[in-house]
Amino acid sequence: MPDHRSSARTLALGGALLSLASLSGCLYATGGIRTFDMRVEPVPAAYEAPAPLLALNALSPSAVEIAYARDTGRVVFRRRDVERTRAFVSADPSDGYALCLRSGKAYALLVFQRRVFEPGISQVADDAAILRRDADTAICRSRTDWTAA
Repeated sequence: MPDHRSSARTLALGGALLSLASLSGCLYATGGIRTFDMRVEPVPAAYEAPAPLLALNALSPSAVEIAYARDTGRVVFRRRDVERTRAFVSADPSDGYALCLRSGKAYALLVFQRRVFEPGISQVADDAAILRRDADTAICRSRTDWTAA
């Protein structure tokens, strides 16, 4: 009497080997795709052109910078409601990253010397400048992208 377990095991092993042999369309570490007739064709690189630079309006502040702007605006404008621009008005690493703040008709320009992503800015690392003169905040008066700080 034939053993049903060994014949089932043989069929399962044969099916597994047959399915492994039929998987010839695999991606290899050589950067090519192996096709069914055993040719290797190079895959074109999707990164040939350099990445486009972000537009200035697309460079938005981080969550830490938004919280810093909100807290600074509340201090500068003596706890009145504060609005900020949605994006940096100036994003030059040599000049800093500037956000406009306003409360009513009063404006301020908050300039970060570098981007801030970690919470808890120490007094030593806090080198943001707050500009309030009319000449410094002229760039803020023409903005229309205000949001609540």
